[in-house]
Amino acid sequence: MIVNTRPGDLSQNTNSLLEKSKQNFIHIPLTKIVKTEPPAEALKHIDNIKDYDAVIFTSQSAATCGAKFYQEALLANKNMPILAIGLATQKTLKKFNLSSTIPPTFNSVGIANVIKEMGYKKCLVFCGEKNPRIMTMTDADIDTFPCYASNDETNIDVSQIRDKDKLVILIYTHQSLKVLMKELSVNQKQKVVLIVASERIEGYAKEYGFKNSVLSESPHDKEMIEAALAEA
Repeated sequence: MIVNTRPGDLSQNTNSLLEKSKQNFIHIPLTKIVKTEPPAEALKHIDNIKDYDAVIFTSQSAATCGAKFYQEALLANKNMPILAIGLATQKTLKKFNLSSTIPPTFNSVGIANVIKEMGYKKCLVFCGEKNPRIMTMTDADIDTFPCYASNDETNIDVSQIRDKDKLVILIYTHQSLKVLMKELSVNQKQKVVLIVASERIEGYAKEYGFKNSVLSESPHDKEMIEAALAEA
């Protein structure tokens, strides 16, 4: 059985692809996305959008919750480069009529490389409440526009998967991995197969005692599910 752990708001495409695969699966969200009101300081960044060399969206949720604040500013700054961390983020931005480019590695390291290659000195980053990893990876001046929170789910019911002989679990974020670690016994952690979205998460999985993890070719749903089907 394949377990989709994505938040409810981000799970539609994942569940649709799993349904098409005809593989037995279950959706057990380990985290949830909550929209938040941007602080006054962040709104000032929008007013001063011309001061920035580029705008960055670090996740699909950042695009969903933050793009509407940027739309009007973009009309007056049509040449402002927009960076999206991945395909899902880029697709969400298109719904707001915002065109963007994505780094070839689909991660914060890739965005940092683009910032360096393009010589950007100051960037506005749309993100969650936690400081984005990009802030530690670049010498550029980074301002943030926090517009959502990613919280651990409460009342997670793993009883439906506890006795399954083989579980293949999709893990897209470090946060969801930490939640899963709390929900499974030591014995279960050694038996399940994790499909992880990045080398960083793979490293944490080993650190947390998970014995079997498979690194997906990319963090996108298609590749994640292909990797899961190969293990199921």
